[in-house]
Formats: sequence, C-alpha cells, structure tokens
Amino acid sequence: MFFARSRSGYLTSILAATVLLSGCSTLTEQQTHTVSGQALYRERIILPPASSLEVKVQDVSRADAPAEVLATLIRGDLAAPPYAFSFKIPADQLQPGHRYSVRATISHQDQLLFTTDQHYPVLASGDDTNLMLVMKRVASEQARASLQNTYWKLTHVNGTPVQVAEGEREPHLILKQGDRVQGYSGCNQFMGQFSQTATQLSFGPIAGTMRACMPSLDYERPFLQLMQGQVDWSVEGETLKLHNPDNNISARFKAVYLQ
Repeated sequence: MFFARSRSGYLTSILAATVLLSGCSTLTEQQTHTVSGQALYRERIILPPASSLEVKVQDVSRADAPAEVLATLIRGDLAAPPYAFSFKIPADQLQPGHRYSVRATISHQDQLLFTTDQHYPVLASGDDTNLMLVMKRVASEQARASLQNTYWKLTHVNGTPVQVAEGEREPHLILKQGDRVQGYSGCNQFMGQFSQTATQLSFGPIAGTMRACMPSLDYERPFLQLMQGQVDWSVEGETLKLHNPDNNISARFKAVYLQ
C-alpha cells in the first residue's frame, strides 16, 4: 500500500509538471503576435538588378509625426513576386489604443519603384497571418521626393553616417510651404525662414533652443552651420543633398513620409 501511494503521488507530480510546462509554453506563445503574408505587384516587368524589398510594421497613431517602426524586413534576392514576409511582434511593444499598419516598398539605388498605396491595418483583433500587400508602380515623376513638406531625416554629415542612440529623437529638417523651416538638430529644436530657387536655398536667421546635451553630438554643430547663407540642393529619388560652399559642409537626408 505504501508503494502504491508513492507511485500514484509520483505520477500526479509528473502530470502537474506537464500541465505547468504546457501553460508556460502557451504563455510564451501569447507574448508575441505574428504578422505575415506576401507582398506583390501585378505589372509584368522585371526589376532592375540589386532592387530591394522593404516591409515595415509601423505605429501610425500620430498623424503629425513619422510612423514609429516596430520591425523591418529587407530582401535583396528579388525574382518574380510574390515575396513572403513574417514578423514576430512582442506584445510588450504594443500600446492600448494605438493603430498599427504594415507597408511594403521596392527601391533601386534610392529610387522608389513600387509602394503600397493603401492602409493595411494589423495588430488589432483579427488574423494577421495571411496578408496580401499589393504594391503599385510609382510613376517616374513621383519617384522623386518633394523638397517641401517632406520630413527629411539626417543620415550623413560630411560623409560620416549619423548615429542616433536607441530611444532618442532623430535629427531632421522640414521645409514647409510658406518659406518656413523647422527641425531638430539632435539636441535642440530650430526654426526660421528660407527662400528657394531651382538649385539653391537661402536660409535666414535660424532660431532655436539652447540646451547643452551630454555627451555632445558631433553632427549637431555642422548641421546647424550648414543652414547659413546660400546652400546648394538636389533631390535624387528619396535622398536630399545639401552643400554649403562657404563653409564646405555637406549633408544627406532621407525622405520619411508622414502617416
């Protein structure tokens, strides 16, 4: 009888451990959300060599700011569509009441070739595992980002890549209609006036906050000095290039579209 009771207790313990582990496994699976599917275009054309697909899961809750990217997939091995994608989004990255979407683009040498042109909502309450993202071809006159009313993210200063610490705001520039310029230099906000010709920008006095950030940012001072006097400009695809010949400062920016 003693042996029988021990064996029964042993089996009960194993069963309890199995249930506990099973529950832990289920809990782990519930801590991520899967976003997957295919991206495609329907035009019967062959992509140029070295074209790349970029799929992003984004928080699009704020209408007056760039979307916050939760996850990005980049593929360069593009043959014929469709192109599969899959993300595992941690549940702790999601905020109650926020809106999320997935977007796909195909680019070649900084020129946008295809893009989704409609909103694909995800991470709400439905199944996000069989998505079909249809991309539309971008007309050549649309492939060049507009100088004005575009959020230009600073990527390089004098050829050196700009590194932004995780969780920090990115330096950027917005040239608004009405000849107003505003942006963020990495530590301080700035604003002012500008005028534009076909190849040059002329900046007026730039006003800004006077914060002293520690550690100091190598790119902030030349970024602000760039916007002094006459500046040469050009847009190639989604890249803005600025060069100030008086102080020999140059910078590159990437277009980031407001949602």
